Amino acid sequence: MSSELRSELKRGNPIIAAWLTSASPLIAEAMASCGFNALIIDMEHGPIDEVSALTIFAAAERRGCPPLVRMPSADPYLARRLLDGGVQGLIIPCVENVAALDDFLRHCFYPPRGCRGTGLGRGNLWGDTFESHCTTFQPLIVPMIETCRGVAMAGAIAAHDAVDALFIGPYDLSADLGAPGDFSMEAYKNALSTTMDACRAAEKAPGIHQVAPVIDELRERLSEGYRFLAYGTDIIAMRRALSGLEGL
Repeated sequence: MSSELRSELKRGNPIIAAWLTSASPLIAEAMASCGFNALIIDMEHGPIDEVSALTIFAAAERRGCPPLVRMPSADPYLARRLLDGGVQGLIIPCVENVAALDDFLRHCFYPPRGCRGTGLGRGNLWGDTFESHCTTFQPLIVPMIETCRGVAMAGAIAAHDAVDALFIGPYDLSADLGAPGDFSMEAYKNALSTTMDACRAAEKAPGIHQVAPVIDELRERLSEGYRFLAYGTDIIAMRRALSGLEGL
């Protein structure tokens, strides 16, 4: 699954992912059935633990939707367990330092490329596909750019050979720039431009979270050149669909 996503990005095709913040495998499966290219499970801000994540992976896979995780931090041993559990890619929050990123990524790849341990789990069918998994599986790696320091280092981060895309966290980045949620300010637009240029120079996919579930705004992000996109969240989409009672 990760190789298919990577191939699409290398062809210049967009990946549009759902974003799950609840710990419900039922909601995960419902979202995965909507035509998304992937399902991102938010373990940083959502109430999702490792056990819940495994059931969500299975629900997404049932609908042919590769599960990705937005990690709570660059915890290498959590990454190992999630990879053993079958996650197809990792979205790493608040990346600002290439050396720290490189140290983390060593734990995401088997030797000789890295130092990932060789556990038997869902990812390799409890050993049934162990040899092929060790030699062919490479998780999708997507660092998040959420701070001014991250923007300043975007070129070096994008140039890392294991990185597939950079992903803008719009609310965190705007907050770090001093105006939370203000996506019209010039400093924010300049940060987006810098990150986009870094991706183009490294031939990596630029990404962003289109948080508001407004399809025209998603089309606008696509027209701007973003190729790894998250669209809405489960809870925001539900609230948007159920709003309007005040006018009755």
